[in-house]
This record gives sequence, C-alpha cells and structure tokens, in this order.
Amino acid sequence: MARPVHDGECAQRIRMLRLLQATEPPSLAVLSAIAVEIAQCCGHHPLKCFRLAHGWNSAEKAVQALHRMCDEQGLGARGLTKRSWLDWESGHRPGADYLDLLCRLFRTGPVELGFASDYSPGVKTPVPTTERELIMSAASESSDHAAEIEAAAIGPNALEQLGDDIIRLARAYVHAPPLPLFGELTRVRNRTYRLLERTRNPGQQHDLYLAVGQVCGLLGSASFDLGYPYAAAEQARAARVYGEVIGHNELSAWADGLLACVEFWAGRPAQALRLVERGLAIAPAGTTRVRLLSIAARASALLGDSDSTRDAILAAQEARGPRGELHDDVGGEFSFDEARQAFCAGSAYLSAGMAAEAEAECERALQLYRDVSEEQRWYAAEASASVDLAAARLLASDVDGAGDALSPVFALQADRRVEGLIKRVMHVRNSLASVPASQAGQLVERIDDFATETATRALPSI
Repeated sequence: MARPVHDGECAQRIRMLRLLQATEPPSLAVLSAIAVEIAQCCGHHPLKCFRLAHGWNSAEKAVQALHRMCDEQGLGARGLTKRSWLDWESGHRPGADYLDLLCRLFRTGPVELGFASDYSPGVKTPVPTTERELIMSAASESSDHAAEIEAAAIGPNALEQLGDDIIRLARAYVHAPPLPLFGELTRVRNRTYRLLERTRNPGQQHDLYLAVGQVCGLLGSASFDLGYPYAAAEQARAARVYGEVIGHNELSAWADGLLACVEFWAGRPAQALRLVERGLAIAPAGTTRVRLLSIAARASALLGDSDSTRDAILAAQEARGPRGELHDDVGGEFSFDEARQAFCAGSAYLSAGMAAEAEAECERALQLYRDVSEEQRWYAAEASASVDLAAARLLASDVDGAGDALSPVFALQADRRVEGLIKRVMHVRNSLASVPASQAGQLVERIDDFATETATRALPSI
C-alpha cells in the first residue's frame, strides 16, 4: 500500500526543528539532511523535498531562485515556469540543461534530486523506467523547451523603440557632431546585444542582427570621422558580418563601401576597388550601386585612370533605381542622394586633374544642398564639396575664387571639423605652396587656424 503524502506543514516543522539545532546560517550538509528527512517522513518527490528544505514553500519561489541564480552567475536567461517545475516534482524528468541548473541551484547531483540512479555497490535508489515515464519525460522535455522559446522573447515595444533610435541617430548624423553621437550609438548597440541574448525568436533575431549591423555601420562612420580608420574598418567588418548572417545584401554592400573609403583614404585605391567589386557582386539595384560606383570613381581617379573614372561616374548616374531599406528608408548617414553623388563625382574629377568637371560637379552639389532643409544637409559633405571646389579653382589658378569657396568652411564649428574634411583642407594648403606668398599668405594662415581645432582634438585624453 502506498505511503500517504503529508501536507506542507509537516515539512515546515521538520525544517524549523533542524534549523534550531543547527548553526546559523545552515550548512549545505544540514539542508541536504533536512531534505532526506522530509522525504522519509512526508513521501514527497526528492526535488520537492529539497525545495521545502530551502524554505521555498511555493514553486514560484523556487522558479524565482533559479532565475536569480542564472542572472547572478551569467548563465543566460531561461523561460522556466511554475508549471514545468511542478511537472518535475510529479516525476517528469527535466531536460539536460534544466537538470544541470537544478543541480547547481541545490548544489547536489541528479541522484539526490530523484532523476538518476546510483549503481554503486550497496546503494539502491531506483528511478522508474517504465514506458509511461519515458513517454511522459520526452513530452515534458518538449514542453519545457517550447516554454523556454516562448518566454525567451522580447516585447514589440523594445523592437519599435530600437528601430526609432536607429533612424533618429542615422538622420542626426548628417547635421550633428560625431563625438556626442558616438556615446549614444554605443549605448544603443549594447542594448541590442542584450536583447539578442534574451530572445530566441528567429524573426526577432533577424531584426536585431539588422539593427546591430546598422549601429556598427554608424559607429564605423563616426570612428572614421574622428580619425580612427582602423576602428572604422573593424566596425564596418562587423556590420558586414551581421548583414551576411541574415542575408541582408544591402547592409553588407554598404559596409564594403565604407571599407573601400578607408582604403583609398589610406592610399590603397587598388584595394578599395577590390572591395567595391565585392560589394557590387551582391548589391541590390538602386542607391546601393550608385554609392559603390561613385566610390569606384574616386578610387580609379587616385590610380590615374581617367577613363575608368568617367565610366564609373556615368554608370552611377544610370544606376538610380528602386528605393532601398537602408539607404533610402533609414537614410541619414546611410543615404546617398543626388547631392552626395555630385560631391563624389566632383571629388573624383578633382583627383583625376579635370578641373572644369570638378568645379561643375562641386557647384551642383552645393546648390542641391542649399535647396533642402537644414536637417537634410549633410554638413560634412557640403563643407567637403566647398573645399574641393576651392581645390578645383586653384587648378585654374583662381586663388580668390578658392578663398571664396573656403569661407563657409572656415565658419564651421570645431566639433564638426571631421577627419576627412581636415585632410581635404590640408591638400588645398599644400597646393598653395606653388602660389606666390603675396597671394596665398592670408589663405594659408586661415587654413592653419582652422586645422588647430578639430573634432578629433575634442576627444578625451586617456
């Protein structure tokens, strides 16, 4: 005849009596002895006996204790529920992952918890292995896993807020200094990483990988603008990996474009062209290809290949097409509108020594920027177009015209004087070396003053 199972008050009396006899706080050995005594007296499953021995009078408290342990020990979030715990206490065997966690929680083994047998000589602690138990145990493991997947998800509000933050920061990038944005971008990226650790929902994981790829891309742009090309390349490669993981070719191709920019600014235009070709191999039609072809024009110009420069500029003009999720819908730093395209064409023509074409494209870019609202005007590109216009005019020996083109650049606040802009201005200064001092002296002084206060110098010292 089956032994009657006692109520919870009996277990509480056993626990209180033994705790009064023990030292404070109770040792692990004392708690284990209490669990054994509760099992012998009350007839509960060993797991329930350990729970009661620890003073957790409800399954909810035990579940909370397991979640707390996972958090404190960095074991990752779990989706454990009260229902699953009670199933285990009724004899259903937990899966391997949860069995390990239960052993960690009670600092004991599966034999003591009633989920395994010890076949050491003289020891008999049989665990039923009937057909019913095997079937019910398999069902319980499936249910546990499904519950974990269901619970290990994040709410729609978190994803919506994340998407809004990325759009806001990407669009702010075109008119705000990079250094303050860098800190906020890092916080958003880290929050995205935490959300990725919490969810196992495939759709949410896709959205989060896209989000973290976009944020890494923005961090790459900011790193480059602040004068850290190596860090920019690392961020760009990370963005490309995230794009590859979810099959988002637009993001991966954009990252290749940023890597190509890092390369040609470092004096490696041939490597830049190889990266452009890699990006073009996967780039969807439309803005993605326009941007990559425009970068190819600049790299070709640095190689002294004027024919390829013209061909790439013409190909970019013909590549306008459907809107892209990243370049057009998110936009901002990811955008590549006609003004930015004209600026890149002007820069390419300038590197190829085509002064008239460079001046025309730079002037067109500046006019396009003047035609839009202040928040849509990418200050760095607009200022760079002005510098390139000055350089083009110097090629035609128009020193006064170069000074006029630089006037709005000199007015730019120091925290917006990004690395690429400073390099352009210094190229102009070098070009002034061939101009008589009587004509170039004042302009050189203004350039030197401009270059002493930059966004890079605003970085904190370490």
